Amino acid sequence: MIRLRGLYPSLKTALQKVADMILRQPEMAIYASVNEVAAASGVSEATVMRLCRILGFRGFQDFKIALARELVSPLERLHEEVAEGDEPAVGVRKVFQANIAALQDTLEVLDMKAMEQAAQLLLHARQILIIAVGTSGPLVLDAGNKFMRLGLNVHCSVDAHLQMMAAALLSPEDVVLAISHSGSTRDPVETARVAQGAGAKVICITNNSLAPLTRISDLVLVTASRETNLLAAANASLLCQIAIIDALFSLMFQARAEKSRETLARMEQVMGKIRGEGGDAPITASGRPWPRS
Repeated sequence: MIRLRGLYPSLKTALQKVADMILRQPEMAIYASVNEVAAASGVSEATVMRLCRILGFRGFQDFKIALARELVSPLERLHEEVAEGDEPAVGVRKVFQANIAALQDTLEVLDMKAMEQAAQLLLHARQILIIAVGTSGPLVLDAGNKFMRLGLNVHCSVDAHLQMMAAALLSPEDVVLAISHSGSTRDPVETARVAQGAGAKVICITNNSLAPLTRISDLVLVTASRETNLLAAANASLLCQIAIIDALFSLMFQARAEKSRETLARMEQVMGKIRGEGGDAPITASGRPWPRS
């Protein structure tokens, strides 16, 4: 059901009818035959089978087994939205539970092999271009800051025109990391297409594994957050994207631990001088001594 919700926006109408039925009555789907699910959804048996294959199952029986396992999970997950009449403590708990559930669901669907491959691509890239727009924009600088600390050559862009121009200058030795919750936003998709045309590798972080962005990406890292009616500031998808970026950072650090420590030590030495640690007079970013009071 986690994967089904993520794919839902990209499904055709007939497939969405089956998805609606399963999401609405998962217990019924477990015990029903493919004929009964098709009849309840108002579609053909072939459509039900097609949805199962899209979800990565060999057939309807495999899908039912996986669904049953998910429903009997001992972990209680609350996905209720904050309502106007909620007590403050209730509202806070709902927000935390939604974020926790999104992270747990993302961990369930995340392809660990793809994570390892993404870390290796980033580590060996001549240049890394990190792009996003809108709500995902702040994550570009967060990822760039982390990757730079490993000594990687990172460029960040949240401007649609600038990121497309930067993509045109890439080479087969370069990598683009595109972050888009929907995977359908035009700017990241077009930038990824330009980068692909230049021969660069493309890694995307998205909530929809069938989105246009995934079709032009070499590696797809999927999140599994549920959108709610809350304001964007409370959007759990950002936490899932941040978690993936943090995990990539950790994998890369482990892969070249000694060099990473040296890089971090050099940066810390410079920052220590700026902060005036170790008894030395603080210096400004330009290298001049900071005037003492």
